Amino acid sequence: MDTITQIALGAAVGEAVLGKKVGNKAMLWGAVGGTIPDLDVLANPFISGVAQLGFHRGFSHSFVFAILFAPVFGWLIYKYYRGAGARWRDWSWLAFWSIVTHPILDWFTMYGTQLLQPFSDYPAAIGSIFIIDPVYTIP
Repeated sequence: MDTITQIALGAAVGEAVLGKKVGNKAMLWGAVGGTIPDLDVLANPFISGVAQLGFHRGFSHSFVFAILFAPVFGWLIYKYYRGAGARWRDWSWLAFWSIVTHPILDWFTMYGTQLLQPFSDYPAAIGSIFIIDPVYTIP
């Protein structure tokens, strides 16, 4: 999906998970978490065009990545906002759900994503929405 949709869904999930405890900070960090898997494109200048296709929507778009990276991301946010009314576990929970929504949303596109990396590189795709779909994002 497009970045705007990933940000919007991440922000909504952040609000749902931690909004009552920390206010708008939850939406902000949910939005950031929703875009983290697409940061794999930062490797593009260092790999070939063909490798880029295999690398994007790879490990950073897997459930394993969400499980492993969420505690790290949650800890970084917790350290930044120490005393903001949320524990490390709360921030990690927000991080997990905002990060995992990204590959789940990409799963619904026709390109799919490698949800089970590193165990399988099969590109799981439902193919029910296009990668840019204003009808999905705007409402």
